[in-house]
Amino acid sequence: MVLEQKKPALTQRQSDIYEFLKDKILNRGYGPTVREIGNHFGIRSPNGVMCHLKALEKKGLITRESHMSRAIQLSDPPQNRLSLPFGGKLMDGQKIVEGDEGQRVDFADLFDTEGHCCVAAGSAYPSLGVSEGDNLIVNRTTTCEPGKTVVIVDSTGNARICRHSGEHFESLSGAGSFNGQSRILGVVVGSIRRI
Repeated sequence: MVLEQKKPALTQRQSDIYEFLKDKILNRGYGPTVREIGNHFGIRSPNGVMCHLKALEKKGLITRESHMSRAIQLSDPPQNRLSLPFGGKLMDGQKIVEGDEGQRVDFADLFDTEGHCCVAAGSAYPSLGVSEGDNLIVNRTTTCEPGKTVVIVDSTGNARICRHSGEHFESLSGAGSFNGQSRILGVVVGSIRRI
C-alpha cells in the first residue's frame, strides 16, 4: 500500500509565491531574489516577503541558505520535463527487463540545445527508419563530417535527406546524389514518431 504524503495547506499568496519560485527555478535555473519576489507581487517591504518565505520553509516546501541572495531551493524539486521514467527494455516475445526505480531517460540533449530545429519528413526514408510524418531533430550547421546524415537544400530550394560520403551527398530516398550548388541545413541528430 502506497501512502500519499499530505500536502501542507497554503494561503493563496503563499501558493502564488511558491508557483513563482518554482517557475523561476525550473525555467531560469535559479531562484528569484527577495526584491524580485516583492516587485512581482507588489510587496513593498522585504520583511513581508521574508514572512512568506519563512512560512513556505516551515511547511517544508523550500529551503534557504542564510546570507545568500539566490539561495532559495525547492525541497522536492520537480523532475526534469525533458526526461521520462525508464520502464524497461522490451525484447519481442520475452519478459521485459525492468529499469531500476528512479531511473530516467534524459532527452534534454535533443530539445534543450540552441541551434536545434524540427523538420517534418514528407517522405519515408527506410534506411534511416524514418516514416512519412516523423519529426527529425536537426542541429543547424553548415558543415558536417563524412558519414553524417544531413538535410541538404539545393539551389532551387528543393531539400533531401542525404548521407555525406566525403565527396558528395548521397540521397537516402534513392534519388541520386547532390553535387554542385547545395547547402547543408543541418545534421540529423534524432527522430520522433507519434503512434
